Amino acid sequence: MSDDEATPQQKINIANYFIMLSPTGECEEVLADVSKLVGDKSILTESTINNMLKDYNQEHMVAAKTPSGDKLLVTSHGKVGDDLFLDPNTGKVLRFDHRALEFKEETDQKQVLNADINAYRTAIAKSLKEYSGSQYKNGKCTSCVYGSDDGKIVVCLSAANVSLNNFWSGGWRSTFTLSVKDKGKTEMSGGSKLNVHYFEDGNVQLHAARDSVHPIDVTDPDTTAAAVSKAIGSIESELQANLEEMYVDMHRTTFKSMRRFLPLNRQPMNWNTCAHSLASEIKK
Repeated sequence: MSDDEATPQQKINIANYFIMLSPTGECEEVLADVSKLVGDKSILTESTINNMLKDYNQEHMVAAKTPSGDKLLVTSHGKVGDDLFLDPNTGKVLRFDHRALEFKEETDQKQVLNADINAYRTAIAKSLKEYSGSQYKNGKCTSCVYGSDDGKIVVCLSAANVSLNNFWSGGWRSTFTLSVKDKGKTEMSGGSKLNVHYFEDGNVQLHAARDSVHPIDVTDPDTTAAAVSKAIGSIESELQANLEEMYVDMHRTTFKSMRRFLPLNRQPMNWNTCAHSLASEIKK
């Protein structure tokens, strides 16, 4: 190894950096390229790759099918062990294959949630499914609502829309947390992250995030669930509206300041083709 060559650990860190920044739906492509760049399977081992994918899949809240055919999210909120994730709707714990992106099997473990807390969790999960079905394209969004006996409810939404043949992909993920332990006023905190990649004749990425706190009135499960979905809808719509405003503002300010209004000779461009033809003839 030359003095200028990266050490094995540095190569692993660089590979992990690129993989964690992979746009939605493009992790396998990035992994293939990174593997070629490293060019040494003794450094980028299957175990090392699997550990990288574990972090990526949880960070991006990847959705995958369970053995029953339902979709479940891979999130840190549902993780109960190494490669083991909770299905909050059934209480079952499933093993996930991070390379194949599949829930392979059910385990003997099972979550039994406090009945009162589960009533809120179930109502919020139902309301959120209706919300995602109306606000996201069909089959693009998966939601999971986790609960714990201390009254903590975690709401997760993850959507992906990938069309690599048309040179674009996009992902949206939201996480919100609230407590339903006691009735009355409480706060739901969390936020949304999104990434968009467009790479036809170029390589452009957009990354945006927004955190917020929203008041929620905890009453009965159904009313509380409706309030949670309404709040999430308001938060996500506000983020989308801000992005649209940013696009307009970029056209008026950012891109405008990047353009040169006059050529280097400080003379306006003469768009008359005859003038340029005449100039060429004179030079000859």
